[in-house]
Amino acid sequence: MKQTCEQETNGLIRLLRGQGGFSVMVIIFVMLVLTAIGYSMTRMMATKQKSVPVNAQSSSAFYVAEGGLNYAGKYLSDLVSWSYASDQTKTLGSGGFTVSFSDYCDYGSCPEGGTNMCVTATSTGTYGDGTRVLASRFCREEGYGCTP
Repeated sequence: MKQTCEQETNGLIRLLRGQGGFSVMVIIFVMLVLTAIGYSMTRMMATKQKSVPVNAQSSSAFYVAEGGLNYAGKYLSDLVSWSYASDQTKTLGSGGFTVSFSDYCDYGSCPEGGTNMCVTATSTGTYGDGTRVLASRFCREEGYGCTP
C-alpha cells in the first residue's frame, strides 16, 4: 500500500510526540553549552587585551634601562677617576632611567685582578607602569687616561 505525503507527516509527528520533549531538551542543552563557550571566550579576550599594554610597557622599560647602561658607559669613559661617579637621571619622553654606581674598586684591589679600575652601574628604566632594572660591571686598565 502506498502512503501519501500527509500520512508520512502524521507518522513523523506521532513519532516526535512519543519522544516526550527529548529533542527540545537536547536543543536547550546545546544552546547552553554554546553560550558558555562564547562567554568564556569573550572573558579571555578581555583579559588578554588588558595585559597587552603592561607587556609593551615592560618591554619599553627594558629598552630604556638598556639605554641607561649605554649612557653609563659613555659617562664613565669621560671621567678620569671613577671614584667620583655620581648617580645620573635622564627623562626620555614617557620614560626615563636612573643610573647608580656602586662597588668601586681602584687599581690592584679589584676582584677582577690585574690593574683594573672597576665599578658596577645599575640602571633602572621606567616607562608607563613598567619598570626594569639592569646592572653591568665596567672595568678599564691602568693608564687609560689617568694614573693611579
